[in-house]
Amino acid sequence: MTLSNQQRDALYSYVASLFTESVNDRRDASAVDALASDIASVTHKALGDAVEAWNRTACSAMCRLPMELLAHSFSWLNLTDRAKVTAVSRYFRSVALGDPSLWAQIELDQKTPHLMITDTLALLLERSGRVPLDVHIYPQNEDVAALLAPHISRIRTLILDKTHDTSWILAPTQDISWIFEQPAPILELVKVPPVRHLQTVLPLPAWAPLLRRLELPSTFVLPVSSSGHFDRVTYFSGWMTTDFAADTDASRLFNVFPSLKILQLSFTKRYTSVDYLPNTRVPSTLEEITLHDDGDGLNIPALLALWHGHSFRVVNLHSIYTPLAMSALEHMRSVASGPWRLDLLVEEKECELRTQDEAVYKVNCYDRYAGFHEVRGFLGTLGSIVAPASVFLHQLTELFNMPSLRSVTLYGAFPWTFEEWEVFDGVLCVPQLQALRLEPAHHAEERWQAGELQDCSRYTEELFRRFTLENGSELPKVPRLVFSEVARPYVGEEYWAWIYQRASSVYIEDELLWQEETDN
Repeated sequence: MTLSNQQRDALYSYVASLFTESVNDRRDASAVDALASDIASVTHKALGDAVEAWNRTACSAMCRLPMELLAHSFSWLNLTDRAKVTAVSRYFRSVALGDPSLWAQIELDQKTPHLMITDTLALLLERSGRVPLDVHIYPQNEDVAALLAPHISRIRTLILDKTHDTSWILAPTQDISWIFEQPAPILELVKVPPVRHLQTVLPLPAWAPLLRRLELPSTFVLPVSSSGHFDRVTYFSGWMTTDFAADTDASRLFNVFPSLKILQLSFTKRYTSVDYLPNTRVPSTLEEITLHDDGDGLNIPALLALWHGHSFRVVNLHSIYTPLAMSALEHMRSVASGPWRLDLLVEEKECELRTQDEAVYKVNCYDRYAGFHEVRGFLGTLGSIVAPASVFLHQLTELFNMPSLRSVTLYGAFPWTFEEWEVFDGVLCVPQLQALRLEPAHHAEERWQAGELQDCSRYTEELFRRFTLENGSELPKVPRLVFSEVARPYVGEEYWAWIYQRASSVYIEDELLWQEETDN
């Protein structure tokens, strides 16, 4: 909607008349220019006041809210939308700028234009007044550090992040010492991405008495032993070795951080002295560890050996070059007896080991077929296996003895050629096997799905012939054969008829399809 011609003419006539009347017989050009500017300024203010009045009427219920509630409603917006609110009306702007807490959650992600970072951060720090800050910034540079350093005393959360696109910003000159140089009385969380050339010297615990989580970017130096403890820290992450800095001496780590629940330690390409590993009493609170070794993997077995006898809830082990399942199983054996569960997750390139108490050991397996050969000495302790059908074919049909195995789940594409079975000409001793679950791969086209189920049938029938009892005789029947939902349309096909001689019951998920009759 725009002005009508009549309204436009009337406005034009009024402004022209006012200007002509005001100019009168003046001859000073600067005075005439000032008069024109004054008329434009008054007109602009009148428009602003009218728009503001319209805004106050149009926004109805929101403008009737108390300022505190209106400001709280703005807090549900992200930072970009909060900035937009300040342009809606003068009233909204006054409310938004009058509440410093709306600007205290500073998030500048990887999409923030590099040239705007410093100005945006400076504006947010100014608007936030003196309230506690939660800072999460992707791109960092010396200007960002200079802006944040004076505010460390009111920073509660500090996350410095990076992506591949911004990793160049963390150049060898990057300095993070400003984080630790001044008291941080309300600081609870610090997370800094890897800067491997650095070595971080930790301040005394009084530096941040409320600290709960500390993720360091480099190797580190612990405070002196007589300086107290970081009693509130439950999460710690740091580097034991890097390519460019001295190794960490973490022998007193548990003394400095006695309340840890989660610990993450990383190693690069060299082996560190066992004397530098955390070797004092493990905190009873420690329940989750992540160990990452980019080198030959020798550091992780040595570290786990120091912690034999301590029960963890979650153990994550990563090494590109060294299989670590044996180390995981040896630690499991130090805290629990079998039977255990082994899950091979090929897509995630890892295997999971679980105890009966549901403690989880996650071990990377970059080798597609890793997992079974390495732990052959522990197969007798496994009670359950989840694995791709192809891996099961390649590894578990070589006279393996698994007397405690009660459950097997096979998933993915089921390979089928007689040549493959001839190569892996062995048997699997599973006298306690109670359940076999089959999860064939899903295909959108019916003909491919039907072919997958036929391959699954041939594969499984041959596998049944390899199941034996301890005396070497063939396992008569599996009490429970379970199919995933994808098999429902095909279970009645003739090529599945053999299952009724080799299974005592057949299920689709939890639905019983068939059960053999028993003599009462």
